[in-house]
Amino acid sequence: MTPHPAGEPDRAAIPPARWSPTAALAPAVGCAAVLLGLAVLLARQDLLLLALPLAVGTVLPLLSRASRAPVVRLRTTATTLFEGQSTTLSQQLHAPDAVDVIRLRTRLEGWIELSGGGQDVCTTAGPDEEVSLDHRLVAPRWGRSRIGRVSMSVTAAHGLLRTTVTGADVASLVTIPLRAEFAATDLVPSAPGIVGAHRSRRIGEGVDPAGVRPFVAGDRLRRINWPVSLRTGDLHVTATYSDRDTEVVLVLDTAFEVGAHAGPGTASNLDVAVRAAASIAEHYLRHGDRVAVLDLGRAGRPVQPRTGQAHLFRIMDVLLDVRAAPVSELAAGRAMARISGRALVIVLSPLLGAEVAIEAAGLSRAGRSVLVVDTLPAEVVLPESGPWLELAWRAQLIERQNLVRALADHGVPVVPWLGSGSLDQVLVGLSRTHRAARVRR
Repeated sequence: MTPHPAGEPDRAAIPPARWSPTAALAPAVGCAAVLLGLAVLLARQDLLLLALPLAVGTVLPLLSRASRAPVVRLRTTATTLFEGQSTTLSQQLHAPDAVDVIRLRTRLEGWIELSGGGQDVCTTAGPDEEVSLDHRLVAPRWGRSRIGRVSMSVTAAHGLLRTTVTGADVASLVTIPLRAEFAATDLVPSAPGIVGAHRSRRIGEGVDPAGVRPFVAGDRLRRINWPVSLRTGDLHVTATYSDRDTEVVLVLDTAFEVGAHAGPGTASNLDVAVRAAASIAEHYLRHGDRVAVLDLGRAGRPVQPRTGQAHLFRIMDVLLDVRAAPVSELAAGRAMARISGRALVIVLSPLLGAEVAIEAAGLSRAGRSVLVVDTLPAEVVLPESGPWLELAWRAQLIERQNLVRALADHGVPVVPWLGSGSLDQVLVGLSRTHRAARVRR
């Protein structure tokens, strides 16, 4: 067997094309037959001269038509992008036989766009010719996308025959949520671990000095404070605060999605929630904390608390699959009840339903450290679906304000997502409340 060139499909593996007549074939054959018949019946040489070129021009292309249709392969220069980035989509077309016109229609699934109207492209190809069509592929939103099978409409035999072929090649693209530069205060309500970057109130191994004290048996020699020891004549050591980690649980309320029809450059509440969750998770994982993710739309599949860079990739992978889904109050209550009692619970919700707010208030009454991040976009463009929609939306916003006040009455702070520093004041307040509660006990 003779090997085919690298990157070129095996000619024997390409199935034969099934051609069908176009609208031009029947008139061409009919005119040629009528002219030939009249020329023979009427013995008219002029009609024969008119019929012969038409007959030859119809029969010869049919006899020399292409036996196999072209095939197409898809390639992208990158398979993972951030929101707003672009890559190059290359459609590599191979034509075993010459064809007249090839019209390619690319099917896109997900949040990707072909700039310049490249979804429909026409070209031509000679025998054994490779044609490469490059397009700029833009990923405006996070998520998983797929460039589906390319549908080709091929015309041959001088426009007399056509066939439709669907390519077997597909390409996948992953768009990672664009994370904001997020930083939060070092204070956390509860830090039960023995590793991490948060300063504990307890004396122990760490880097933040807590004072100087006399040396006792068991102290490490590297902790000896020599200037003080030489001045006093007795050994003294430098005491430090121990470094502690915390467990952060990110709860995503995915029951509703508003703002999705607002147009380019805007965001829905799910966009805000996913980007905020990615930023918060990256911040705490970078500081050695344990982060868990609970999508209430899929409450049965939570991401367990872990640390490290690999866990950040796992969280990003889960966030890519976030979709608006009904939230079962029973399933959400069971999932949130399993959250550790010393964890910092951050609920990301647009507060358009009372189910998640009730569960958050219940956790707060149980002594958990809970805060709610408001993910409703500042501007929501409503679709035109009736004269009463705007009035209903205003009533919904009034109910939402009442829900925010009720959460505040139960000790659950609600803060809008504004990027870096959004949670600082709330974390300080939760830390003080937690410290006061422990003192009272």
